Amino acid sequence: MQTVLSRSLILCAVVFAAAPVHAQEAALLHASPPRAEARQPLQLDATLVDGGKVLELFVRYRGPGEAYVQVPMERQYGDLYRAVIPAEHMVSPGVEYFVEAAMVDGARTPLFMSALRPARVMVGTQAPEPPPARGPPGRKGTREAPRSSPDIDAFAPPSGAGEDGDASRAPTPPPSNGPGIRAETPDSRTSNRADSVDSRPGASDSRASSTPSGTDPRASNRTAPSDSRAASRTDTSDSRASSRADASDSRAPTRASGTDSRTSGRADSGDSRGSRASNSDDAMAALNADVPPEPRADSRASTASRSTLDDDLALYSAEDVLAVTTLQEEAVRTVPAIGASFNRAQMIALGARTVADVLDVVPGVSVSRDVQGFHRTAIRGLRNDAEVLFLLDGHRLNNFFDGKALMNLPVENLERIEVIRGPGSAVYGAGAFQGVVNLVTHHADGVRGAITTGGVPRDDGRLALATDGHLSAAHTTGDLRLFADLDLWTQEGDSLVIDHDALDDESVAQGLRDVDQPAGRTRDGRFFVNAGGGVSYGLDSAGRLGVTARYLSEKRDALVGLFDTVGNDSQLSWDVLLADLTWDRPLADGGQVRARLGFDQQSTDRLFQLTPLDFRTGDGLDRLFPEGLQEQTRVTVRTVTASVDADFALAKENHLTLGFVAEQQSLSQYDYTTNYTLDGRLRPSPAAPEGLVDLTQGAASRRLTLGLSAQDQWTVLSALTLTFGLRLDATQLPDAEATGALDASRMVVRVNPRVGLVIAASDALVLKALYGRAFRAPTPQELVERIPDTDYNQGRFEGNPLLKPTTVDTFELGMDLVQAAGDTRVRVRANAFLQNFASPITPVDTSGNIVPLRNRELGVRVYGVEAEARLEASKRAVAWVNASLSRAQDLEVPEQSRLLTDVPQARFNAGVSMPLGDWLNLDVVVRSGAERRNNNRSTLELIRRYEIPAYSLITAQLRTEPIWEHFEVTLYAQNLFDHDLRDDVPRPDRVTGLLPREGVSGYLTLRAFY
Repeated sequence: MQTVLSRSLILCAVVFAAAPVHAQEAALLHASPPRAEARQPLQLDATLVDGGKVLELFVRYRGPGEAYVQVPMERQYGDLYRAVIPAEHMVSPGVEYFVEAAMVDGARTPLFMSALRPARVMVGTQAPEPPPARGPPGRKGTREAPRSSPDIDAFAPPSGAGEDGDASRAPTPPPSNGPGIRAETPDSRTSNRADSVDSRPGASDSRASSTPSGTDPRASNRTAPSDSRAASRTDTSDSRASSRADASDSRAPTRASGTDSRTSGRADSGDSRGSRASNSDDAMAALNADVPPEPRADSRASTASRSTLDDDLALYSAEDVLAVTTLQEEAVRTVPAIGASFNRAQMIALGARTVADVLDVVPGVSVSRDVQGFHRTAIRGLRNDAEVLFLLDGHRLNNFFDGKALMNLPVENLERIEVIRGPGSAVYGAGAFQGVVNLVTHHADGVRGAITTGGVPRDDGRLALATDGHLSAAHTTGDLRLFADLDLWTQEGDSLVIDHDALDDESVAQGLRDVDQPAGRTRDGRFFVNAGGGVSYGLDSAGRLGVTARYLSEKRDALVGLFDTVGNDSQLSWDVLLADLTWDRPLADGGQVRARLGFDQQSTDRLFQLTPLDFRTGDGLDRLFPEGLQEQTRVTVRTVTASVDADFALAKENHLTLGFVAEQQSLSQYDYTTNYTLDGRLRPSPAAPEGLVDLTQGAASRRLTLGLSAQDQWTVLSALTLTFGLRLDATQLPDAEATGALDASRMVVRVNPRVGLVIAASDALVLKALYGRAFRAPTPQELVERIPDTDYNQGRFEGNPLLKPTTVDTFELGMDLVQAAGDTRVRVRANAFLQNFASPITPVDTSGNIVPLRNRELGVRVYGVEAEARLEASKRAVAWVNASLSRAQDLEVPEQSRLLTDVPQARFNAGVSMPLGDWLNLDVVVRSGAERRNNNRSTLELIRRYEIPAYSLITAQLRTEPIWEHFEVTLYAQNLFDHDLRDDVPRPDRVTGLLPREGVSGYLTLRAFY
């Protein structure tokens, strides 16, 4: 433990010391004139700072009703540049412009404002203003507007104005500029996707946007803005970001000499909430007339609490939004939940290949594997597959039968991963219990491809190869949008020694192996396919209609076997088909209505080898098993879902979301067969054992769920937002008699409230107080699956038809602090939580091998703290750290045995990204966890002791900046120092070496984007 900690501390000291190293970025010193004369040319002067990578400067401007026009800025002397907007474009009410740079790598980078947030110059004569009235800053010169007014659609771009015209449809609030303003390069803090909707002041209303991908609006397929690296590497990061005007963010920060631009921004934004009765003439009204109704986020928290600095920073990147909590994209720091969001650039900087790699760095979350090879996600000290809801574009991935989810997708096809720690039943119903993970696929226009190859060096000198490829394309033409994507993954996997298993003595006695030979090796081969596509079409005022379909298929080895023996010939397959029909339409009040009809089918086929080849259960030919004892389980489940939800703007300070969902789940196939009889004889062909119940015919095989939800977000004061949510669920469950017979079903009603209080104490500090309740019903496997017991198929859970639904009440306190000094920015987040689980469904081994399931009547209590911090020295120099500590206690056992220690109670993660010259970046990530031990809830758990030491895993990678605008190369190593990581096993007294995990591995990735 001391060695691991010392290594981690030394590495963290090194990476944090190196964090302030950053490359110089180009910037522009320019003051936008507030007013100009009509029909007179406008001269614009600017000074370029750190312009070594700048080839040319351009001013892009437009007059009323025009698309953007480009003119070059010519160097006068030194670093002074000048451009002139021709007189014919200087007409009332005004002109808008921004400044772009052509970089040496071919990218077009905004240096002053942007297409969606241009500088505005009023054009025309102005009557003398009365003496300024006393008032807050930014409210001087208020006067009554003239009665005559120009066309309110002056800046609405003409139909067919081109791509720039499309970009200009987004609202563009007037910037707060002053002398000496230095506009930072905004590409690191701008959104680059046409289907992205900014939830900040001045951004288009997220509810008024369509969902071009056609998937469920809950999936937040209005993908979030990406950070600079996504803009420059993965998202067609160059001039396309400008030419398509992919929802460029309005977060470009400004710093006035001696004055924080946020102050003026706050004053200016006050009028959007009616804080000023009249502060502009009709020309200014015309300039702002193309701004749609105020975005929802603006009414939830005042602009004063959503400053430029607020939107400029994010944990793990320059963008940090969530849609999984409220069905609308919001900044993580103000969303009424404890969450985290990772975009493409963040995932790349983490050196992540799969979803599991990303989840393992989230504070309060840890990912482990079991002997069957499944990835298991633990949140805040508890681990249960059925209690973490996984969504793919809003579509539930969890299997109805056992609650598992095919979640370990490659990240190359993902735009964002959103994680909510804590209950989500108030929005998503049953199953959103310990947390919610939403995987958002990447649908931005363009063509993208990636290929990764590498592998794991085995101890026999071979390299176990692993290769995965990704190809996706999306295109928008008019109101029609198309996308398609494909992921292929193949790997041999590591092969690590398993010294002992439950059949040591019998295998040696039968001569199947020598006494000094190991029981076997792990097998981790995998072949995975992820293919999807969709089309959506805008129906003008009738909204947007979309259709999507996706197919997932996985075929792999079992890592070890079923339970406590090595089964190298085990084969597991999983096929998932998802389909969605969606419709959404903006409402006149700035709200939106969404509807979805979804279907999915999941088929699993799990063949486990229980013994070695040529194993004997006794004398005679019918007791010789040439292929070993085997069992096979085939399960098919289907789900049909219909949902509708709507957002209503009751007032600028109050938004109401209503929803209804109906879901029918069914178990359509369940086949369990073995090649042996209950007395251990060879069957002529696999067949079901005697006494097996047909699970497809019982009351537990079907489940109807009806859910009605309401959530209201009310900005009581400018710095105070309240969230009240309530979801009523009626779930069809088997009605078990005292004998355990399931002859009928009944509707179980649960009410899940949710309350959130978000206080913007200042521009820099946000405080949260949250309460939520969630519930989950037992799965059919937990209720009814009972496999006849033999000496060779032990280790499974035993179904209990008397199980009751379980609930959790969660209380959370959180804070988010943002600070900036020059180019350096720091964000700190922290939260404390208390969770009380009532009647949790828990397996506790009391019999030896068959583990009974039951409700723990006295409940489980979990409490802890989580904290994270991020330092940004520049867009390429970043350091971050997070830590979590939790204590989970089973209240049904004596106090000395209550602590649950089978998952790490403490986690520590840290990382740094730094430039190595102009074209290369170094990323280092450290993942550490405390030691794990056996639980002590029963005598058998107490005597089956194990102890897994603390671990520290290091990922390091070298990553290029975009090459020729279209390529990027990454070389990285995972588990760089080959730490011997282990996970727990169900029978540590038999598999004494526990479960070995992957050692050091190296990969080379080439990405291309057009």
